[in-house]
Amino acid sequence: MVILTSEKAAPGRVPSGKRQATRKALLKAARDLVIEKGRDTMSLQEITKRASVATGTYYNYFDTKQDIFKAVAQDLHDQLALDLETTRESIKDPAMKVAVTLKYYFNQSLDNQDWRDFTRFTGLRELSLEQAAEERVKDIQQGVKGGRFKVDNVHFTESLIRGMVRHVSSAIDRGDMGRNATDYAIRSILQMLGLPGIVAKALTQSPLPPIAAQKRPVSGSVRVKTVSALSEYQGGVPRIEPTL
Repeated sequence: MVILTSEKAAPGRVPSGKRQATRKALLKAARDLVIEKGRDTMSLQEITKRASVATGTYYNYFDTKQDIFKAVAQDLHDQLALDLETTRESIKDPAMKVAVTLKYYFNQSLDNQDWRDFTRFTGLRELSLEQAAEERVKDIQQGVKGGRFKVDNVHFTESLIRGMVRHVSSAIDRGDMGRNATDYAIRSILQMLGLPGIVAKALTQSPLPPIAAQKRPVSGSVRVKTVSALSEYQGGVPRIEPTL
């Protein structure tokens, strides 16, 4: 996921430690205030006061409130990607690496309440938690080179996977898709890459390795219908149902 912000920086200059610290304080203040109050009830003055900086300092970094919201979302995403990277580096099988990466981001989309709240409150719900496209291309290329994947066009295949991932993320956000459905989506992607169905299913059912992801779980448990075919969750089925 790439989020373009209008954060200001002097051309060719590496941000100083003080500048980085100020930016970090502004991002944390904006993130906390959005979760506490919502986007529309907070002002730039509240952000700068919470960050302990002068109001004018804000404009050295961002032009509008929406700019800092996008930067916070990018920061949240970057932290999740960093948490995953150590685990990815330890996985040698390209197919397992793809399966773990997909499951990780789908699980975060389902369970990470901070991300769900922040994107909802700031009107950024169109953003999805996903692997960067260039990294996905490298994973596919690695699998093709090792004989694990069979695809005719790596970049076209990546674009198809990207579209599936964003469709799934959107369905999760609407409450139309749960964990069983995301497992089916992962199996489908692995089969698209040329893996036999039984192998794709086994990889999908493998437990996610421990990952030190920072998240606030979604409140309450959910009950989701088991999915065995794509048609079972198209059109808003199955929906996530709260367990009473």
